[in-house]
Amino acid sequence: MTRPDLLAVFDEDERPRVLAQRFLYVPGPSRDGTSSARVQAACVYLHEPTAAVLLPSELPLLSQRRPDFPDLRHVLARFSFMPSRLPPRQSYTSITFSVTCASPDAVVRLQRPAWETIDDSATTDTVTTQFSAAVDSLARLGAQRTRVRGTTRHSGQLPVITAEKRDRGDFGWRYEAREGAPLVPRIEYALALIELPRDSTELSGQLSAEAAIEVPRLGVLRALRAVPAAPPVPFRIPLSSSS
Repeated sequence: MTRPDLLAVFDEDERPRVLAQRFLYVPGPSRDGTSSARVQAACVYLHEPTAAVLLPSELPLLSQRRPDFPDLRHVLARFSFMPSRLPPRQSYTSITFSVTCASPDAVVRLQRPAWETIDDSATTDTVTTQFSAAVDSLARLGAQRTRVRGTTRHSGQLPVITAEKRDRGDFGWRYEAREGAPLVPRIEYALALIELPRDSTELSGQLSAEAAIEVPRLGVLRALRAVPAAPPVPFRIPLSSSS
């Protein structure tokens, strides 16, 4: 039976709360002919993450047999964001959403989506194949809800989503538009299984995002990197006492 607190991680009946917004800037022409000028191109709304602490019984048996397992706790976290609309003739070609955990001991054990293409059946989880059945079913439930909420996208409009794991607690997802199907401004959800020390009382870190935006310049469409001028957004999720 699915626990209510785990189900709450996927509760999308209400829109997620906006934690912060970050304006993205692209290089622009300057009066002195240098490339130091910036032009505001878009905005990304970063949402407040949610999390649930997993019970030891919800982890695969092989994971429970690790010698250090009693000293660990595992958190299922959901992240989301939404890009703003762009002016006519402009489009997102890619968006990268990044998470950095504050704890140096945090380890990301699973990300969903891991790799997802235009075909829903062509989804490969390259992080683990032993995720517990209960959490796995929740991941599918969250994906199904995400697909039916908000802007409707046909199969030909689905982006290519790739999980990125850069370091122990430094990870994220890259969303790439397919040819003829630019990314649309809608809420994107993602999941991560994060391993923390047993005595951890919170999951905290920073969120950020950047994009590649195709804009017309001198009659030609060019893909420009759009980055925030403000620092990453901190987040903090208090965790229940160790279970």
